[in-house]
Amino acid sequence: MSLDALDTTERVIAYCRQNNLIEGAQTDIEELIRRTPNLELVKKPLRDGIDAYIREIEPQKYEIGVNSKHSLTRQRFSMAHEFAHFQLHRKNLKELEEGERILHRSDERNLIEWQANSFAAEILMPEDQFREEIERTRGNISEIAERFGVSELALRYRAKNLGMRGHGV
Repeated sequence: MSLDALDTTERVIAYCRQNNLIEGAQTDIEELIRRTPNLELVKKPLRDGIDAYIREIEPQKYEIGVNSKHSLTRQRFSMAHEFAHFQLHRKNLKELEEGERILHRSDERNLIEWQANSFAAEILMPEDQFREEIERTRGNISEIAERFGVSELALRYRAKNLGMRGHGV
């Protein structure tokens, strides 16, 4: 499967599995971005309130910037979120605000941001593995979040999108 064809979460997950970019339960989002043509990853301190950004730095060449001051779990979700914008919204990137807070938004009704958050959650926590981890850990949120390398907030977001209820998973 070509990197150019990663426009759905199913294709991203299949590509990652075929190319050994999922180890245990964790998707190697950094390596996925590194392998993507015309996409660069930069980790650097960003101003307060900004998790990450994506921007066109040259015609058809893009940069994902991630706030290096944040926890690794937050950085991973931010990378996946911006990768989603690259795959889904590349033609409209100029319309997006440069620099954003991710998964902490009160305007979840914004379709573009909802799509990016959902795409990110799905590639970092594929449904089949997610459900297996819930069974294996009996819904232990901390353990599941650690296994996927995501925050508990991201884990709860994924569970909610899968129709799971309750304070735990």
